[in-house]
Amino acid sequence: MAKISIDGRELQVPPGTTVLDAARQLGIEIPTLCFLADATPSGACRVCLVKIQGQLHLAPACGVVATDGMAVESETAEVHAARRVALELLLSDHLGDCLAPCQRACPAQMDIPAMIRAIHAGQMGEAIRIVKRE
Repeated sequence: MAKISIDGRELQVPPGTTVLDAARQLGIEIPTLCFLADATPSGACRVCLVKIQGQLHLAPACGVVATDGMAVESETAEVHAARRVALELLLSDHLGDCLAPCQRACPAQMDIPAMIRAIHAGQMGEAIRIVKRE
């Protein structure tokens, strides 16, 4: 068993338990995007970053195995800023141009992403034009 601390709360976990799993046992929510239960964690999205005391860089909670004496912080300003940047980077090249389920199933085949962009830009007239075009 490994005794770890997450946000000041202590817990003993069996060998092989990730920081994410340990946090969930404590009721601490660490956000994830690429995590899938029963799959090998990749940590690619970087949304589950946490601060592990004694380490220079933040680490993905989904892929780090808890070790005895480990102290983890999941709710610091540094962690929140890094998660925000990770999410912004993921979304920076994703303007809603993929086909949404409602568009794929829409019998009118409306251009949903264009309508959403127009609404977001405050161009309600353009959004209505897009809807009526179909």
